[in-house]
Amino acid sequence: MIYEYALEPEMVATCSGRHTQGLYFREFGPGKGRLVSRYPKKWAKRVWDAFCGGNDMDRKRLEEILVRLKGSMVKRKNCQWDEGGRSWLKNVLHEHERFPFFAIMARNNPGNRPEIFTENDITRGEDLPKWDVPHGIIVNRKIEEMAAAVEMMLTLCRWVKFVDPYFSFAKKRHVKSLSAFLAILGKKRPVGPPEEIEIHTSGEGASIDHLKESFEEIIPAGLTITLFQWQEKPGGQRLHNRYILTDLGGVAFLHGLDTGAEGEADDITRLDRKPYQSHCREYDPTDPAFDNASPPLRITGILGV
Repeated sequence: MIYEYALEPEMVATCSGRHTQGLYFREFGPGKGRLVSRYPKKWAKRVWDAFCGGNDMDRKRLEEILVRLKGSMVKRKNCQWDEGGRSWLKNVLHEHERFPFFAIMARNNPGNRPEIFTENDITRGEDLPKWDVPHGIIVNRKIEEMAAAVEMMLTLCRWVKFVDPYFSFAKKRHVKSLSAFLAILGKKRPVGPPEEIEIHTSGEGASIDHLKESFEEIIPAGLTITLFQWQEKPGGQRLHNRYILTDLGGVAFLHGLDTGAEGEADDITRLDRKPYQSHCREYDPTDPAFDNASPPLRITGILGV
């Protein structure tokens, strides 16, 4: 649904023409499912270092491209990088072994590797599974398929909001799915631990002690979540839809974040930029679209201790 792409700086440095500029503007960003990896850390500097021979218009176009790409960039930490004469492509393949990118886009693909493609492959209309990212998919409401659909997004995000007004610890299907999502966040990740994890639901009247004890048992040790319980404002937005929202973008689960019975399926849809921004604002604790049903509750996990 939302994936990380490593882009060769030398390739981007030559993309200032109208055609290739449009490619980067149209095809990358949270609503497109393709996000550029900041690999290496000084990726933008390497782009400018490789830029040469262009006129003022080319420079301006490249500036605009970099602003657009950097606005939703995956920021890896502690990247493996060898300055000792190794090319970007050799370096990126070494990093790919540590934490795989979804795909690598470069000027050339000397080994015809399936995870690498070029601008020419795209413009020729090649059948590229690593480029053709669907806007929506249908999955069985089994945790394996649900988690797989959002695994890279949860592996790379800095913050996440799980939104399901009907979440309940009384329903094992909710606990099972949330446990799997939190397990992804609790693994070693190329971007480090998540900075903020929020769960947004409606108020059900459960006691604070019960909520705390229940959540502690499914949150991996070392992670802390903030639980928000909301109620609708008179004449305001309905508390109904289900989302996973992150700094990298978001997806909507049309049926719910819980697992289902045998044979049940659900549509998962990637949110376009404007709906994504709108829903992030709705669940912004500093100015939410809903009223608090109870004070926010911070809970640190003990799973695995």
